[in-house]
Amino acid sequence: MAKNLHKIKKTVIEIFPILVMISLVSGCATKSPLEKLRASAMEMQTARSSEVPAPKLPEMNAENLEALGDRYFANNDYYQAYLNYEKSLKLQPDTPRLYYKQGLLFLRTGKYDAAATSFEKVVAKEPDNALAHENLGTALFRLKNYQQAEMHLRKALELNPSLWRSHNFLGNIYDFEKKYDLAAKEYAEAILIKPDEGLLYNNLGVSLSLAGRYEESINAFKKALENKGPAEKVYNNLGLVLAKMGDDGKALEFFKKGSNTAQAYNNLGCVYLAKGEYEKAAQAFNKAIAASPKFYQKAYENLKKVEVGKMD
Repeated sequence: MAKNLHKIKKTVIEIFPILVMISLVSGCATKSPLEKLRASAMEMQTARSSEVPAPKLPEMNAENLEALGDRYFANNDYYQAYLNYEKSLKLQPDTPRLYYKQGLLFLRTGKYDAAATSFEKVVAKEPDNALAHENLGTALFRLKNYQQAEMHLRKALELNPSLWRSHNFLGNIYDFEKKYDLAAKEYAEAILIKPDEGLLYNNLGVSLSLAGRYEESINAFKKALENKGPAEKVYNNLGLVLAKMGDDGKALEFFKKGSNTAQAYNNLGCVYLAKGEYEKAAQAFNKAIAASPKFYQKAYENLKKVEVGKMD
């Protein structure tokens, strides 16, 4: 028996260094008691945290959702604004105020069909809502449905005569329909309401020039500049009128103020081309190309029109 014990001890002594070497080579893969305790504690903590449900946020009511949509709208985040208005509508269906806000959102983003649909829902429930009629008319105008647009813009003015934008869009409609005198009348009405709006003077000047009332149009364009109208458009429009009146030098001066030298000569060339003055048109287009040979592709295209015009 003692002999057997001696053999076992010897075997253990011989094996023990080998086990130590394996442990060292393997990088001490087994965890110490302290590490095991730490790991066990972490597992218990994870298990406990998974058992406790996350606290629920209070659900937003219709007013909260609408207010949040308004904030997104104010920050030009139209997608999020729309989502919150939609959620609010689900809680308070058929609310004209929300349809109106969605309509404005669609107008801002160029979704005119959707805008028209939204404003139609508003006027169906609130037929005396002047702004809803005005915006519905605006959307329909953008869709080139001029007849229906005119009807709603007229209704808006019937309900609220101070809506100068309705007069402006009516003027736009009449311009497209080539009813220039009617257009000029609408712009003049808008100016009486909003005399500091430069865009209205510009639009009036365009209608007067299209009606052949050049001197009156020049005065309107000057008033547009005095009232901070869109300078580039106004200068170009002034140039067109002066070119039609035969004052090429003054026309070129205003074309340059409205854009650049290349564009100015191109514009002048277009006026000559419309008049059938092909030699002058070709000279103007060549000057446009000389001013900007790489950029000014339009002038090359217009020169081809000159050749076609000469052949006709």
